[in-house]
Amino acid sequence: MSEDPAASGEQAVDHLFALPLDEFVAARNVAAKQATAAGDSVGAARLRGLAKPTVAAWVVNQVARAHGQAIDDLVALGDELRAATEARDRARLTELDRERRRQVDALVAEVSSAGVGGRSVSGEAARRLGETLTAAVMDRDAGALVRAGRLTQALQYVGFGIVDESGETADVVSLSAEREARRGSGARRPAAAEPPGRAGEPRVEAPADEPSDGEHPGSDTALESAEREVAEAAADIDRLEGRRDQAADAVREASDAVGPLDARLAALDEQIARLTAERDDAHLALDEARAALAAAEEELAGVDADLEAAEGRAEEARRRRRAARAQG
Repeated sequence: MSEDPAASGEQAVDHLFALPLDEFVAARNVAAKQATAAGDSVGAARLRGLAKPTVAAWVVNQVARAHGQAIDDLVALGDELRAATEARDRARLTELDRERRRQVDALVAEVSSAGVGGRSVSGEAARRLGETLTAAVMDRDAGALVRAGRLTQALQYVGFGIVDESGETADVVSLSAEREARRGSGARRPAAAEPPGRAGEPRVEAPADEPSDGEHPGSDTALESAEREVAEAAADIDRLEGRRDQAADAVREASDAVGPLDARLAALDEQIARLTAERDDAHLALDEARAALAAAEEELAGVDADLEAAEGRAEEARRRRRAARAQG
Protein backbone atom coordinates (compact mmCIF):
# COMPACT_ATOMS: atom_id res chain seq x y z
CA MET A 1 0.00 0.00 0.00
CA SER A 2 1.50 3.36 -1.08
CA GLU A 3 2.18 6.06 1.48
CA ASP A 4 -0.35 8.87 1.76
CA PRO A 5 1.30 11.96 0.19
CA ALA A 6 -0.54 14.25 2.59
CA ALA A 7 0.74 12.33 5.64
CA SER A 8 4.23 12.25 4.16
CA GLY A 9 4.06 15.99 3.56
CA GLU A 10 3.00 16.64 7.14
CA GLN A 11 5.95 14.60 8.41
CA ALA A 12 8.31 16.53 6.14
CA VAL A 13 6.99 19.87 7.41
CA ASP A 14 7.23 18.79 11.05
CA HIS A 15 10.79 17.60 10.43
CA LEU A 16 11.80 20.95 8.92
CA PHE A 17 10.48 23.01 11.82
CA ALA A 18 12.25 20.72 14.31
CA LEU A 19 15.67 21.23 12.70
CA PRO A 20 18.38 23.66 13.87
CA LEU A 21 17.57 27.05 12.40
CA ASP A 22 20.59 27.27 10.10
CA GLU A 23 19.67 23.94 8.48
CA PHE A 24 16.10 24.92 7.59
CA VAL A 25 16.58 26.40 4.09
CA ALA A 26 18.85 23.65 2.75
CA ALA A 27 16.63 20.89 4.17
CA ARG A 28 13.50 22.59 2.79
CA ASN A 29 14.99 22.69 -0.73
CA VAL A 30 16.01 19.04 -0.53
CA ALA A 31 12.54 18.03 0.68
CA ALA A 32 10.90 19.99 -2.17
CA LYS A 33 13.09 18.23 -4.74
CA GLN A 34 12.27 14.85 -3.23
CA ALA A 35 8.55 15.63 -3.41
CA THR A 36 8.90 16.66 -7.05
CA ALA A 37 10.78 13.44 -7.84
CA ALA A 38 7.99 11.49 -6.14
CA GLY A 39 5.41 13.17 -8.39
CA ASP A 40 3.89 15.25 -5.58
CA SER A 41 3.86 18.66 -7.26
CA VAL A 42 1.42 20.11 -4.71
CA GLY A 43 3.56 19.00 -1.80
CA ALA A 44 6.70 20.28 -3.50
CA ALA A 45 5.15 23.70 -4.04
CA ARG A 46 4.04 23.79 -0.42
CA LEU A 47 7.52 22.92 0.81
CA ARG A 48 9.20 25.49 -1.42
CA GLY A 49 6.88 28.16 -0.05
CA LEU A 50 7.72 27.53 3.61
CA ALA A 51 9.31 30.64 5.10
CA LYS A 52 12.32 30.25 7.36
CA PRO A 53 11.28 30.98 10.96
CA THR A 54 12.62 34.02 12.73
CA VAL A 55 14.92 33.32 15.66
CA ALA A 56 12.10 33.99 18.12
CA ALA A 57 9.64 31.77 16.22
CA TRP A 58 12.25 29.00 16.06
CA VAL A 59 12.69 29.24 19.83
CA VAL A 60 8.91 28.96 20.33
CA ASN A 61 8.75 25.93 18.01
CA GLN A 62 11.52 24.15 19.90
CA VAL A 63 9.91 24.97 23.24
CA ALA A 64 6.65 23.49 21.94
CA ARG A 65 8.50 20.25 21.24
CA ALA A 66 10.65 20.15 24.37
CA HIS A 67 7.97 21.38 26.80
CA GLY A 68 4.81 20.00 25.30
CA GLN A 69 3.07 19.44 28.63
CA ALA A 70 3.72 23.03 29.72
CA ILE A 71 2.24 24.30 26.43
CA ASP A 72 -0.79 22.03 26.88
CA ASP A 73 -1.25 23.41 30.40
CA LEU A 74 -1.17 26.99 29.10
CA VAL A 75 -3.69 26.22 26.34
CA ALA A 76 -5.97 24.53 28.89
CA LEU A 77 -5.59 27.57 31.13
CA GLY A 78 -6.86 29.68 28.24
CA ASP A 79 -9.99 27.55 28.07
CA GLU A 80 -10.52 28.10 31.79
CA LEU A 81 -10.08 31.86 31.36
CA ARG A 82 -12.70 31.96 28.62
CA ALA A 83 -15.09 29.91 30.73
CA ALA A 84 -14.58 32.26 33.70
CA THR A 85 -15.17 35.24 31.41
CA GLU A 86 -18.41 33.72 30.18
CA ALA A 87 -19.46 33.06 33.78
CA ARG A 88 -18.48 36.62 34.75
CA ASP A 89 -16.50 35.19 37.65
CA ARG A 90 -14.17 38.07 38.54
CA ALA A 91 -12.42 36.25 41.37
CA ARG A 92 -11.72 33.25 39.16
CA LEU A 93 -10.49 35.53 36.36
CA THR A 94 -8.04 37.22 38.71
CA GLU A 95 -6.80 33.86 39.99
CA LEU A 96 -6.39 32.43 36.49
CA ASP A 97 -4.66 35.54 35.17
CA ARG A 98 -2.18 35.34 38.03
CA GLU A 99 -1.61 31.67 37.25
CA ARG A 100 -1.09 32.53 33.57
CA ARG A 101 1.67 34.96 34.45
CA ARG A 102 3.27 32.46 36.81
CA GLN A 103 3.33 29.66 34.24
CA VAL A 104 4.55 31.89 31.40
CA ASP A 105 7.27 33.48 33.55
CA ALA A 106 8.42 30.09 34.85
CA LEU A 107 8.70 28.57 31.37
CA VAL A 108 10.49 31.64 29.96
CA ALA A 109 12.91 31.63 32.90
CA GLU A 110 13.65 27.92 32.43
CA VAL A 111 14.27 28.32 28.71
CA SER A 112 16.39 31.46 29.23
CA SER A 113 18.54 29.60 31.75
CA ALA A 114 18.92 26.26 29.98
CA GLY A 115 18.67 27.37 26.35
CA VAL A 116 16.83 25.43 23.68
CA GLY A 117 17.92 23.24 20.81
CA GLY A 118 21.53 23.45 21.92
CA ARG A 119 21.75 27.24 21.75
CA SER A 120 21.32 30.07 24.21
CA VAL A 121 18.26 32.32 24.15
CA SER A 122 18.75 36.08 23.87
CA GLY A 123 16.79 38.54 25.97
CA GLU A 124 14.79 39.65 22.93
CA ALA A 125 13.93 36.06 21.96
CA ALA A 126 12.91 35.35 25.57
CA ARG A 127 10.66 38.41 25.56
CA ARG A 128 8.97 37.32 22.33
CA LEU A 129 8.63 33.79 23.71
CA GLY A 130 6.71 35.21 26.67
CA GLU A 131 4.48 37.24 24.35
CA THR A 132 3.78 34.20 22.17
CA LEU A 133 2.96 32.00 25.15
CA THR A 134 0.56 34.69 26.38
CA ALA A 135 -1.07 34.75 22.93
CA ALA A 136 -1.46 30.96 23.13
CA VAL A 137 -3.41 31.39 26.36
CA MET A 138 -5.56 34.32 25.25
CA ASP A 139 -6.50 33.01 21.78
CA ARG A 140 -7.57 29.41 21.14
CA ASP A 141 -6.34 29.38 17.51
CA ALA A 142 -2.99 30.86 18.51
CA GLY A 143 -2.71 28.14 21.12
CA ALA A 144 -3.24 25.47 18.46
CA LEU A 145 -0.50 26.99 16.28
CA VAL A 146 1.98 27.26 19.13
CA ARG A 147 1.26 23.67 20.15
CA ALA A 148 1.91 22.54 16.53
CA GLY A 149 5.42 24.05 16.61
CA ARG A 150 5.34 25.46 13.06
CA LEU A 151 5.46 29.21 13.58
CA THR A 152 7.47 31.34 11.17
CA GLN A 153 7.02 34.46 13.30
CA ALA A 154 6.44 34.97 17.01
CA LEU A 155 2.96 36.12 18.07
CA GLN A 156 1.64 38.82 20.36
CA TYR A 157 -1.83 39.30 21.82
CA VAL A 158 -2.83 42.98 21.62
CA GLY A 159 -6.39 42.95 22.93
CA PHE A 160 -8.17 43.06 19.60
CA GLY A 161 -6.39 40.02 18.17
CA ILE A 162 -3.02 38.45 17.38
CA VAL A 163 -0.18 40.21 15.55
CA ASP A 164 3.15 38.89 14.33
CA GLU A 165 6.63 40.34 14.83
CA SER A 166 6.08 42.97 12.14
CA GLY A 167 2.95 44.21 13.90
CA GLU A 168 0.68 42.87 11.15
CA THR A 169 -2.45 40.86 11.95
CA ALA A 170 -1.46 37.20 12.14
CA ASP A 171 -3.41 34.40 10.45
CA VAL A 172 -4.36 32.21 13.39
CA VAL A 173 -6.90 29.86 11.85
CA SER A 174 -7.49 26.84 14.04
CA LEU A 175 -5.02 24.11 13.16
CA SER A 176 -7.70 21.45 13.32
CA ALA A 177 -9.89 23.42 10.90
CA GLU A 178 -6.90 23.91 8.59
CA ARG A 179 -6.18 20.20 8.55
CA GLU A 180 -9.80 19.49 7.71
CA ALA A 181 -9.53 21.94 4.82
CA ARG A 182 -6.42 20.16 3.55
CA ARG A 183 -8.19 16.82 3.69
CA GLY A 184 -10.82 18.25 1.40
CA SER A 185 -8.51 20.09 -1.03
CA GLY A 186 -5.27 18.17 -0.57
CA ALA A 187 -3.27 21.39 -0.94
CA ARG A 188 -3.77 23.69 2.04
CA ARG A 189 -0.80 24.72 4.15
CA PRO A 190 -0.70 25.28 7.90
CA ALA A 191 -1.49 28.84 8.88
CA ALA A 192 1.83 29.32 10.65
CA ALA A 193 3.82 28.33 7.56
CA GLU A 194 1.84 30.36 5.04
CA PRO A 195 3.57 33.63 4.12
CA PRO A 196 1.15 36.52 3.43
CA GLY A 197 0.18 37.15 -0.15
CA ARG A 198 0.82 33.69 -1.56
CA ALA A 199 -1.62 31.38 -3.23
CA GLY A 200 -3.44 29.15 -0.79
CA GLU A 201 -3.24 31.75 1.97
CA PRO A 202 -5.49 30.68 4.88
CA ARG A 203 -8.43 32.85 5.78
CA VAL A 204 -7.96 35.52 8.42
CA GLU A 205 -9.97 34.96 11.56
CA ALA A 206 -13.13 37.09 11.49
CA PRO A 207 -13.24 39.85 14.12
CA ALA A 208 -15.54 39.13 17.03
CA ASP A 209 -18.01 41.81 15.96
CA GLU A 210 -18.52 40.45 12.42
CA PRO A 211 -21.28 37.85 11.80
CA SER A 212 -20.16 34.31 11.00
CA ASP A 213 -22.09 31.17 10.06
CA GLY A 214 -25.19 30.84 12.19
CA GLU A 215 -24.95 34.42 13.53
CA HIS A 216 -26.85 37.49 12.57
CA PRO A 217 -25.83 41.14 12.63
CA GLY A 218 -26.65 42.76 15.92
CA SER A 219 -26.08 39.60 17.98
CA ASP A 220 -23.24 41.22 19.94
CA THR A 221 -24.08 40.99 23.62
CA ALA A 222 -22.99 42.76 26.76
CA LEU A 223 -21.05 39.61 27.66
CA GLU A 224 -19.05 39.76 24.44
CA SER A 225 -18.27 43.42 25.06
CA ALA A 226 -17.20 42.58 28.60
CA GLU A 227 -15.01 39.77 27.29
CA ARG A 228 -13.28 42.16 24.93
CA GLU A 229 -12.82 44.70 27.71
CA VAL A 230 -11.32 42.07 30.02
CA ALA A 231 -8.98 40.89 27.26
CA GLU A 232 -7.93 44.43 26.40
CA ALA A 233 -7.38 45.27 30.08
CA ALA A 234 -5.30 42.10 30.54
CA ALA A 235 -3.22 43.01 27.49
CA ASP A 236 -2.71 46.53 28.81
CA ILE A 237 -1.64 45.11 32.18
CA ASP A 238 0.81 42.75 30.47
CA ARG A 239 2.33 45.56 28.42
CA LEU A 240 2.60 47.89 31.41
CA GLU A 241 4.03 45.14 33.62
CA GLY A 242 6.57 44.40 30.92
CA ARG A 243 7.52 48.07 30.75
CA ARG A 244 7.68 48.27 34.54
CA ASP A 245 9.92 45.20 34.69
CA GLN A 246 12.21 46.73 32.08
CA ALA A 247 12.29 50.04 33.98
CA ALA A 248 12.97 48.22 37.26
CA ASP A 249 15.80 46.28 35.61
CA ALA A 250 17.24 49.54 34.30
CA VAL A 251 17.03 51.08 37.79
CA ARG A 252 18.76 48.07 39.33
CA GLU A 253 21.50 48.11 36.70
CA ALA A 254 22.02 51.85 37.14
CA SER A 255 22.03 51.48 40.93
CA ASP A 256 24.56 48.67 40.68
CA ALA A 257 26.75 50.93 38.56
CA VAL A 258 26.30 54.05 40.74
CA GLY A 259 27.27 52.38 44.04
CA PRO A 260 30.82 51.34 43.08
CA LEU A 261 31.39 54.61 41.25
CA ASP A 262 30.32 56.61 44.32
CA ALA A 263 32.73 54.61 46.47
CA ARG A 264 35.51 55.02 43.92
CA LEU A 265 34.90 58.79 43.70
CA ALA A 266 34.96 59.12 47.49
CA ALA A 267 38.24 57.22 47.62
CA LEU A 268 39.71 59.44 44.91
CA ASP A 269 38.51 62.59 46.70
CA GLU A 270 40.18 61.34 49.88
CA GLN A 271 43.35 60.53 47.97
CA ILE A 272 43.31 63.97 46.30
CA ALA A 273 42.92 65.69 49.70
CA ARG A 274 45.82 63.67 51.14
CA LEU A 275 48.05 64.34 48.14
CA THR A 276 47.15 68.05 48.21
CA ALA A 277 48.23 68.26 51.86
CA GLU A 278 51.41 66.39 51.05
CA ARG A 279 52.05 68.75 48.15
CA ASP A 280 51.57 71.82 50.38
CA ASP A 281 53.95 70.33 52.96
CA ALA A 282 56.46 69.59 50.21
CA HIS A 283 56.20 73.17 48.91
CA LEU A 284 56.86 74.49 52.44
CA ALA A 285 59.80 72.16 52.93
CA LEU A 286 61.16 73.16 49.54
CA ASP A 287 60.95 76.86 50.42
CA GLU A 288 62.74 76.20 53.71
CA ALA A 289 65.40 74.12 51.97
CA ARG A 290 65.94 76.85 49.36
CA ALA A 291 66.33 79.46 52.11
CA ALA A 292 68.82 77.24 53.93
CA LEU A 293 70.70 76.68 50.68
CA ALA A 294 70.90 80.42 50.02
CA ALA A 295 72.22 81.04 53.55
CA ALA A 296 74.75 78.24 53.23
CA GLU A 297 75.91 79.52 49.85
CA GLU A 298 76.26 83.03 51.31
CA GLU A 299 78.27 81.67 54.27
CA LEU A 300 80.40 79.59 51.91
CA ALA A 301 81.17 82.67 49.85
CA GLY A 302 82.20 84.55 53.04
CA VAL A 303 84.42 81.70 54.17
CA ASP A 304 86.01 81.51 50.73
CA ALA A 305 86.80 85.26 50.93
CA ASP A 306 88.25 84.91 54.45
CA LEU A 307 90.27 81.89 53.33
CA GLU A 308 91.63 83.76 50.37
CA ALA A 309 92.61 86.72 52.62
CA ALA A 310 94.22 84.35 55.14
CA GLU A 311 96.17 82.62 52.40
CA GLY A 312 97.35 86.08 51.23
CA ARG A 313 98.48 87.00 54.70
CA ALA A 314 100.26 83.67 55.12
CA GLU A 315 102.09 84.11 51.86
CA GLU A 316 103.16 87.64 52.89
CA ALA A 317 104.42 86.30 56.27
CA ARG A 318 106.45 83.59 54.57
CA ARG A 319 107.94 86.20 52.24
CA ARG A 320 109.02 88.38 55.15
CA ARG A 321 110.48 85.35 56.94
CA ARG A 322 112.58 84.43 53.92
CA ALA A 323 113.82 88.04 53.67
CA ALA A 324 114.77 88.10 57.35
CA ARG A 325 116.72 84.87 57.05
CA ALA A 326 118.60 86.26 54.09
CA GLN A 327 119.73 89.40 56.03
CA GLY A 328 120.85 87.39 59.03
